[in-house]
This record gives sequence, structure tokens and C-alpha cells, in this order.
Amino acid sequence: MSESGIIRREDLYQIWKQKDFRAVLPYKEFIFNILIHLDILAEQRRYDTATGSRLPVDNFFVPCMVTQRNTTSFMNTECTPERAICLAFVFKGTVIPPALPNRLISACLSMWTLKQYEGRKLSFSGFIVVSFDKAHDIVVCVEGNKILLYIVHKTSAGLIVPDIATGVKECLVTTMERISDFYQSTIDVKRSQQSPFHIEYSCSNLKCFISEEEALQTNEWVCDEHKQTHRAGHFAVWNQDKEKEQEQCEQNCQGLRDDALDQIPSDVELQRFSSGCDESTIQKLAIHLGMTLKEWEKLVTDYRWIDIVKYRILVNWREKNSGRFSNLAKALTDMDVSTHTLCQVKRIRKGEYDISEEYMDLIPTDEILDELAQVIGVVSFQLGIELELPITSLDIIQYNNDRNLVAQCKDILYEWREQGVRPTIGVLVNALVNVGRGTKCLEEIIKSKGVKKYIPQEKVEEEKQGKLKTLMKKMNPFQKKK
Repeated sequence: MSESGIIRREDLYQIWKQKDFRAVLPYKEFIFNILIHLDILAEQRRYDTATGSRLPVDNFFVPCMVTQRNTTSFMNTECTPERAICLAFVFKGTVIPPALPNRLISACLSMWTLKQYEGRKLSFSGFIVVSFDKAHDIVVCVEGNKILLYIVHKTSAGLIVPDIATGVKECLVTTMERISDFYQSTIDVKRSQQSPFHIEYSCSNLKCFISEEEALQTNEWVCDEHKQTHRAGHFAVWNQDKEKEQEQCEQNCQGLRDDALDQIPSDVELQRFSSGCDESTIQKLAIHLGMTLKEWEKLVTDYRWIDIVKYRILVNWREKNSGRFSNLAKALTDMDVSTHTLCQVKRIRKGEYDISEEYMDLIPTDEILDELAQVIGVVSFQLGIELELPITSLDIIQYNNDRNLVAQCKDILYEWREQGVRPTIGVLVNALVNVGRGTKCLEEIIKSKGVKKYIPQEKVEEEKQGKLKTLMKKMNPFQKKK
């Protein structure tokens, strides 16, 4: 336990069977859920971000039991100034009560997947690394009276998605405030209007720090140790304005960084970009990028919907020329069109939805997908792209179903559920928001049909076969009786 902090539910129940704990045994399920609610036990995430496979929840993490320190090379090798950004939650006093970071680490484990590195799980005393997605890792570690938060990108700090950094920061702030309020309530202390911590942002070298209040008010900051100049907007990655129109950038946005401009846009990014521009703009842009009017007209002939034409002309350009964001930025500049339209491609759109959080991590059933397929309409192709299905798969689905939109959408949704890395209702909600369809249709289906646990067909067949074998054994007159 001191090394891994892992315990199985059955092991804990076994401990409670001892004489001193028998009084709690009749309420074991309730107490177990209370321990999870208080972040004393962490229910580890059920998805492996590396493979996309769903994992059963067999083990639980107890951070307060871990005494081993981090001895891996992760911080020196991966969490570098070239690939990471950092902020610090600075508490009053010289040390932080260990219960707070332990509960924070437990909360992180319940929200994200524990990362493995050099063959080891990165959970140690006062230190944890979790994976947000395939490109972003989150590091939380305790140093004196500070809790340090790092966001690490797999290739470059310049490619860290601001909405992810802002969302993680806000999530941890809320979690720590909730934990602090709980401990204040246990000792009959009225909740203070003043937060028990303040935030400081690091310099580009991840060593020097400036208070959040000062950072957001100054136009320029030169860190003491490295003499590096940080201009207004440098810390905007932690402070995306959620209330601002999705189509607008922050006032001090400097556009995509060089690292991002050098990237080849993905299918999803081209889909988001093309959907944000009208037909005329995309046609002129394609010409500026070297595509011909004949190539545009052929796509118009091949595809019924102009939104698919806009997307396909950009895909064809990318494949033909190994096109990058820098090429798109130059063409937009030549056209006298704002390059900030490219910034929105990197943003994560968040819509309002009326779906219980407990459903968001569940896999949609056949009934939900069948109902949804009937109301998606002409954005089924765009939805498939947002759900990260290969273009070739979408072409085959369209060809097989010709002009039957419901059949197309049904095949797209079923293929996503079978092939997707994380085919949950939450992912479906985000995709519907990003294609502009909204979530009202899904909300109504869930309200009318409910949400049941999805069981793959092959598992249903296995269970049927198992029951049949058991029945045959019972009916076998030649079977020896024990």
C-alpha cells in the first residue's frame, strides 16, 4: 500500500469483517460511497488513453497511504520549458496540511487517467501525473506551501489548447475550495470570504513566479532570474473568457504561435474551419492555395451539400500540398481576412446542456443511437468528422446508403461506438455542439427513453450461451451427483 496506494473493494470489505469493524459491515456500500465522495478513495478512470480500451473499476486509490517519493525522470525529461506551462497555488503558512493535497490527488484520479511512464504508474506521495487526452498531461505536485500545476504537451508548449489549461485550472480551484470548505465546517469555523490560497504564474523557464493579480494588470514582466520578458497575453492560456462569443478571440490574442502554424491541420480542424466560413470565402481561399476552379466544380457535382464541398476542397489541398496552418494564414492575409478564424479551430466549444453528469461517461445504447439518427439531418457527415471517424469510412457509409440520411447517420453513430477511443454520451454532446446541432435533440431522447447500461452484443451472446450450458448440465440425466 505504501508504494502503490491501491486497494480492491473486496480487500476493504475483508478488513471490515474483523471484529473491531463489524458494526460498519451492514452499511459497507454506503460507507464505501461516502469515502469516494470525500475523495479519500479515488475511483480510477475507466479508459486507457493510449489504447482507448474501456477498463473495469477493480482497484481504488488511497493517496494518504502512499509514502514513496517520485524517483522517475519524468519531470526532467518530459516536463520541460519547451513542452510545459506552470502555475502555483500558494497557501498561507509554511506547509500545507497533507489532507488537502491527498484529497486533491484523489479528485484528479477520479476525473482523469493515471499516466504510466518508464513502466511505473506516476502516483507518489504529494505527486501525480494524469492524462487529459493523447496530447496533454497534467502534473500536480506539492512543494512546501505550494501546489504546482503543470500542463505538458507531447510536442510543444505552444500547442497547449487554452481552453484545456483554463478548464483544468478552474476545476482544481473549485475542488480545493470545496475541500477547504469541508474542513472548515468540521471544526465549526465559518467559511472565510477570502480564499486560503492565491495563484501565481511561472515564467517561460517554469522557475520564477508572478502573482495572478499582477500578471493580469501589467503590460510587461521581466522575471528576476532569467531576465525574460513576458508581454501582455502571455498568461491568457490560463484565462480564456468563457462568456465571450465563441467566434471572438481575446482582446490581446496574438494569433497562432509558430509551433501551431507549422502543424498540418487535422480532419477535425479543417471541418471546424470550413464550417466557420461561407461558401464564397472558402472558394476564394482554395484558389489562393493553388486549387483550381475545375476542382471546386467537380466537388460541387460529386456532393449534394455545400458544407461537405467546403470541407473536401481543403482536405484535397492538404493532401496534395502537405498544407500547413502557415499556408492558410498567409492565404487569409492575402485575402485581407482575419487570421483569428484559425484560432477558433483550436478552441473547445462548450454548450449548455440539460443532461445529468452521471450519464456523461456512459456509452449510448442502440435505442438512443437509433432515435438520434432520425433527427441529426444534413450534418451527419460533419458529425462523423467531429467523432474522429476516418474520411474513407464516411465515404463508404455515404456510398452504401446513397441519399438515406437516417441510415447514413445510424451507420456513423454505430461505427463510432464500435471504433471510437471513448464513445460516451459526453463525447457525443461535445460533437453535437461543435457541428452546431446543439444537444436539445439528445436531451429529449434521454428524457423519454432513459439511460440504460450498454452491453455489447457479443457479451449478451456469451451470457446466453453460459446460461444454456448451465441448463443443459442440470438436465443431463447421466451427470454424477455430488
